[in-house]
Amino acid sequence: MKAELTREFEEFSLQEGHGFAPPAPNLEFLYRIVVDVAPPIVVGALDGGFLKIISITGGRFEGPRIKGEVLPEGADWNTTSHLAQTTKHIDTRYILKTDDGAIISLSTRGYATQSEEVLKKRTAKEPVAPEEYYFKQHLFFETASEKYSWLNNVVAFGCVISRKTPGVIYDAWMVK
Repeated sequence: MKAELTREFEEFSLQEGHGFAPPAPNLEFLYRIVVDVAPPIVVGALDGGFLKIISITGGRFEGPRIKGEVLPEGADWNTTSHLAQTTKHIDTRYILKTDDGAIISLSTRGYATQSEEVLKKRTAKEPVAPEEYYFKQHLFFETASEKYSWLNNVVAFGCVISRKTPGVIYDAWMVK
């Protein structure tokens, strides 16, 4: 739903847009992915925050137009902010292999943010409902596959949850 605009601003913006308003986005579900990871490698405190590198060891993904495996390559460069210990910057690289053999490079960038209380629960491996923390990421695809080349030009995002075992699960969506 669009935010309430003043009548004056709405009229001005529609005139500037030749009488057209920007279209509201629609979402198309791309896939659900389950990612396995290794224990983190701690790099330590750096200028940009506290860095841990978490290797991706495998997984699966499946959706209406695409499915396959997560190859055991890539990692998450996971940086905890110096300014807010409850915020992590997510920066990952994956390699996806579709069931029909196409290779897709996937990069993600996003944030995991939670309250101090939720951070303590998650650190203690206690279950936490996904509504209690914010874990979202932008998805960027690159592939030479003709069949999946449509992914090269989409705006996509993932809504992420942590798994009981080391790893994450997220649903990927394309903005249409």
